[in-house]
Amino acid sequence: MSAVPADAAADAEAAFGGLVVETELAPIHRLDNGALSAVELQLRGPEGSSLHDATALSETARAMHQKPVLDRIKWQRAGRHSQSAVPHLITVDLDSLDELGVLDDRPEPVTVVLITEQALIASPARTLRTIAAARTAGMLVAVDGVGARAQALALLPLVEPDVIITSPALIDRAADASTARIAHAVAAYIESSNAVVIAQGVDSELHRRRALGLAAEYGMGKLYPVHGTRRDAAQSNSVVDPMSLLPRPAIADDPALTPFALASEGRRRTRSFKRLLVSMSKLLETNAVGAGPETIVLGTFQRAEHFTPTSRARWAQLAEQVAYTGIYGVGIDPYVDSAVHHAPLDPDDPMVDEWNVVVLGPHFACVLAALDMHTDAADLDREFHYVLSYDRGTVIRCAHSILARFEG
Repeated sequence: MSAVPADAAADAEAAFGGLVVETELAPIHRLDNGALSAVELQLRGPEGSSLHDATALSETARAMHQKPVLDRIKWQRAGRHSQSAVPHLITVDLDSLDELGVLDDRPEPVTVVLITEQALIASPARTLRTIAAARTAGMLVAVDGVGARAQALALLPLVEPDVIITSPALIDRAADASTARIAHAVAAYIESSNAVVIAQGVDSELHRRRALGLAAEYGMGKLYPVHGTRRDAAQSNSVVDPMSLLPRPAIADDPALTPFALASEGRRRTRSFKRLLVSMSKLLETNAVGAGPETIVLGTFQRAEHFTPTSRARWAQLAEQVAYTGIYGVGIDPYVDSAVHHAPLDPDDPMVDEWNVVVLGPHFACVLAALDMHTDAADLDREFHYVLSYDRGTVIRCAHSILARFEG
């Protein structure tokens, strides 16, 4: 990516584990007319090293569990370069927010919190709480790496980001079936949101045209001119068209609400034997596979004994074909088995009385939520009240309700 060096030498260097890192401002341009729309503060390693690329430095720090240290250096430098004719962005990882202690402050410059699938998988409840806190503090939420990993696309409907950052690899190759899937998924999300799409790796005119074809409005890369200072960037011959960033409000659902309570609001409840619910659940699992590899599937089985060996084998096969699967119940220990994430339920949690299956993908969303009537009958003859909803907003709320119960 192109970068704009910061003004003062004193602001341009900081120590990171003995490595000197430079502070630079990377311009973000409109892809249609080339107008300068924003700048992003970045850190880079020494010139000529493998860590001179800002993305490589960030990924290395993340792999070494040192990203909060790097983000602290970035945050300290950001306040000295916040004045600009266009929005001045600083991106930090979700896991860095607590250590930075910035959630209670109104951020300046514009803070963009990066959400990775690793954060969600490691601690779903904490991740969702921190996203809500970041939004309450006026921060933007972004998902990056879109196009490089199916899991990143899976985050879009669940996290509902304000900014989508596509991977350089997405426009570095000719379009194929995979590119088409990504284009469909991004289009499905931005149709119902105010999210902006920023393409990374716009290094040529071909890259720019490919990015435009993927619905990206803005781009970063070598195609755009490098200015000597941020003041030069604002006063250059470039047309200035400030990026419009509209953060989504934090979701305000009571975390105690269960999927059945959410899904049954204003909807008819149907009474049925468990035997039918088993067949309906299996059909939903089949639909999840057809929904694509970017899909999230969650299931609550009440208690561990209901997650039978047959169910275990079926969900293990499902997990091989979708982005994330999670099963929940009393007596289920928190671990990962055959890519299926197991999570416990408190015996006093009202969700213990529910049978829920949630499928959330780019183009398909459904929740089957059922409430145990505790009838005295054989297992498959037990009766439930159930609700089936294909409303995307309801499905997202139900997914949040389930994930909010798993600390990781």
